[in-house]
Amino acid sequence: MLSDPTAATARGGRRITSSTAISALVVVCLLPVVSPRALLAQYVMQAPSGIEIEFSSTQVRAMLDTTRTLEMNLQEDPRVLYFTLVGPAVETRDSLDAAYPWNAIEVRNDSVATILTPGNLREADRAYYNYAVIRMQLVRGLDPDVSCEELMERELEAVSAFVDGWVTSRLLFGGLPFTVLDELAFAREQGQLPSMLAAKADRQLGACSAEWSSDHPEAVEAYLSWRDTRFLELAEPAPESPNTTTRVESEGS
Repeated sequence: MLSDPTAATARGGRRITSSTAISALVVVCLLPVVSPRALLAQYVMQAPSGIEIEFSSTQVRAMLDTTRTLEMNLQEDPRVLYFTLVGPAVETRDSLDAAYPWNAIEVRNDSVATILTPGNLREADRAYYNYAVIRMQLVRGLDPDVSCEELMERELEAVSAFVDGWVTSRLLFGGLPFTVLDELAFAREQGQLPSMLAAKADRQLGACSAEWSSDHPEAVEAYLSWRDTRFLELAEPAPESPNTTTRVESEGS
């Protein structure tokens, strides 16, 4: 027995006509299809090669909270005396190494530090503050007989704090791409940060840079290969330009 459509309407049901169904279908088809990954990855950093790191808002918020906490520690700890200066811009090939935190910051002891933020990276000052605070904290508990491996772990902690500040500066505060420092974020993401610090002769590591490189030659070689073939340029050319041979040179090489 066929139901009476007017009876359904009278009982409070909604009558769906063919034209209503078509309209609903059109609306659904016009809605964008968004993957769950796209919903989570709300922030993106891109390398010179085009590869990307995706960050969720939760990740960026956690980095920002850490950065604010460290900056507050720097400003409110009565034991700490720090000087913040603005240095010359790091723009030429010969000056780029000055942007690395281990070169821009001098930690004199557990409560005195000089922070020299490059003039063209002022929006990244929070990243340099992060590094200075962690370095001073590490000095307070540093055993003079610490092993090279432990020294590397401590420096990784400080540089990782710098990366958190750099990422928030780039993604939340309008910081411009800067290959020398962007590489730190990509190296951390890919597990290449220890090898990068050794290869760059991070001065906080002292003689440990050469020792660590000697003990981990494969890791250093893997980093250099990743840097050349993934961070700076893709090993495989893009399909739309198979004959492309242009090499993206490192700003820091």
